[in-house]
Amino acid sequence: MKKDKKISLNVVITLIIVSIFMTFATTYFVINMLYYNKYKEYKLLGEAEAYVNKFFYKDDVDKENLIDGAVGGYIGGLQDKYSRYQNLESTNQNSESQMGVHTGIGISVTLADDGYINIEEVSENSPSSKAGLKVGDIIVCVNGNDVAKTGYEQSVMAIQDGAPDSELTLGIKRGEVTSDFTLKREKIEIITVEGELLDNSVAHISISKFNEKTPEQLSEKMKELIDDGAKGIIFDLRNNGGGLVSSVEKCLDPLLPEGDIAVAIYKNGDKDTIIKSDAEETDISMVILINENSASGAELFSASLRDFKNVDLIGQNSYGKGVMQDTFKLSDGSTIVLTVARYKTTKSECYNGIGLAPDYEVKDDDQTSTDEQLDKALKVIKGKIN
Repeated sequence: MKKDKKISLNVVITLIIVSIFMTFATTYFVINMLYYNKYKEYKLLGEAEAYVNKFFYKDDVDKENLIDGAVGGYIGGLQDKYSRYQNLESTNQNSESQMGVHTGIGISVTLADDGYINIEEVSENSPSSKAGLKVGDIIVCVNGNDVAKTGYEQSVMAIQDGAPDSELTLGIKRGEVTSDFTLKREKIEIITVEGELLDNSVAHISISKFNEKTPEQLSEKMKELIDDGAKGIIFDLRNNGGGLVSSVEKCLDPLLPEGDIAVAIYKNGDKDTIIKSDAEETDISMVILINENSASGAELFSASLRDFKNVDLIGQNSYGKGVMQDTFKLSDGSTIVLTVARYKTTKSECYNGIGLAPDYEVKDDDQTSTDEQLDKALKVIKGKIN
């Protein structure tokens, strides 16, 4: 009979120690390899920082600017014209713009021949109108600084820059009298939709961009002009660079039949519906004006109406931006904007890099005072409603 072999306690302990050591060594090796490979990727940045700290001749180096430049350069290395880094200030400004508001005093200005600032427009119910500023007033001082000495651009920036409720003092020349006006900056709604009735039957509605306020403004303007007798609509999207996809969807929803209208196609091939319409649908004839500066959301708006309502496009071939960006927040509140998907309507192909071809091509003739593109649109829409 064979005797069972017994393993001594010392051997067992030795095997356990060897096993633990091998596990630790393997883990250590893997971690170090990952760290080394990652370190190699950023080694040059570390070397550059060391040389700057040791040899750069100025002591007052703005570290925040260095970081902004480094992150901006990293995103710039993607060589994608739509991806970008936004520092904290740019992030806040862009966020306000998307919400459809900006902080200011509600004036439009131009440079005067003598270096001062002409007030060309004063918005209703704005801080400027409340303070009594008028079209034709001349801004000669901003917070006590002479505009002609400070410079036009710097003076305009001084007027614009500031938080809501911050005070601003302007030296205003009206006729031969110069007086100080103190105003408080406010958040002012950005008007992106304007319209008028042409020939008592056609609504000409211009949309300059798509932000959070645009759908409401469009709905109100359409109702106003239809109540005034409009039987057809010319949507003017010339020079509209796009905006929020969510805004485009809300603008399109009451115009289109029920169903999935547009989808995004991501890196891994997944598709996501980005524009959907309910059963409510506007029954009115429409045409759309586009040009070479109609891009992104403006093209998506146009392609959707073309594909689902057979709406004619008039003007010139559009820009050709059929890719979508998403915004990602970094730890300090700054953001990076990255192109994440292509998009298209569910009835046609992506137009990125190609643009939308007009059904009626009409070039913009800068040499004449006549808007030939609008004239053509008016002729086409009248043929539909008569």
